[in-house]
Amino acid sequence: MDAETVDNDYTKLLGVVGAFCRTVDHMEDYQRLPWLQTIGTQLEELDAEMRRLRLDLAYQFFALPDLDFRFAMFCRLKDFLGDWDGYPLPGDDAADPDDHSGSLADDLTDIYFELGRGLALYRDDPADPLPAVQLWYTGYVLHWREHLHDARCHLKVLLPRFA
Repeated sequence: MDAETVDNDYTKLLGVVGAFCRTVDHMEDYQRLPWLQTIGTQLEELDAEMRRLRLDLAYQFFALPDLDFRFAMFCRLKDFLGDWDGYPLPGDDAADPDDHSGSLADDLTDIYFELGRGLALYRDDPADPLPAVQLWYTGYVLHWREHLHDARCHLKVLLPRFA
C-alpha cells in the first residue's frame, strides 16, 4: 500500500466516528461506568485518528443542527452523567463543585453533533468520504479538539476512582 492510499483510507476514522455516535445515542442501554470507559477509549481512538490526518483546512458553511435536538441531547447526557458531569477548569475552585465550569455533557454534545454532521455528509455520498473528513478535521482544529482534550482529562481523573 503506497503512502497516498494510506493517507486516503478513512475506514478506521469512519468506524470510530460511527461507534462513538452509536454509543452516545444508546447511552441509556449502559451502566454509567462501563459507558464512560467505552467513551474514554473511543475518544482516545478518535483523537489518534484526527491527529493522523494531514488536510488543508476547508472553511465551509454548514447549516446549524436542530438546536432543540442538541439541547435535548445535552440534557440526556447531563442526566445520565449526574454528579460525574462537572469538573474544574483553570480558574475554578477545584474544591468547590459548585464552581466547576467544565461539563462532560457539554464536551460530548459538541463532539457528537460535529461528528454527526459529517456522518450525514458521508451517508449522502459514501463513495466520497472527503467532505465528511474535511468537516471533522476543520472542526477538530478550530473547536472540538479542546472539548475532546477536556473530556479525556476529566475521564483520566474520574475513572481511576472506580477501578
